[in-house]
Amino acid sequence: MICSSNNSNFASANSPEKNRIPSRLGCWLLLLVSTIQVGCFDADVIIASRRAIAIRARLEEVDLGEYRVTLPQFAELSDPAQLNFHVFGHVANRDLKAVKKALEDYGPEIHHQLILEARSLSEQELEDPLLTSLREDIAKVVNETLEGNPVQSVGFYQFSYSSF
Repeated sequence: MICSSNNSNFASANSPEKNRIPSRLGCWLLLLVSTIQVGCFDADVIIASRRAIAIRARLEEVDLGEYRVTLPQFAELSDPAQLNFHVFGHVANRDLKAVKKALEDYGPEIHHQLILEARSLSEQELEDPLLTSLREDIAKVVNETLEGNPVQSVGFYQFSYSSF
């Protein structure tokens, strides 16, 4: 037992009374420390983080379309360039039906906005191997068009950049 009065760690060979005081003090300190540690958390933060983990675990891919975009000529390039990509978005499973319905309703508007965003990319943004700017722009366009910001992330089934 931790709080035993027979604890020989604190004992002096001559005095059994000295054994009780340190062990009682140790019990009180243990009780105090354990009560301070209980309740040191924010339940809302824990719930929100668990909810975010659960949503990410149940993401579905939604096809956002295939695009072929001729880019405007950059000052350094003499030849025009073309982007070909097939893009998808990750959507929470609970939003899947609503997103598919909204993509049917607003498909042409989203298609038009994505072409404009792709044409506005700079040469440095196109050289980014992760295409971070394009991914963020696609997610922004789709989330602005659809209600509730359903697209969590964007990926590519296929991506190519070529000059004529």
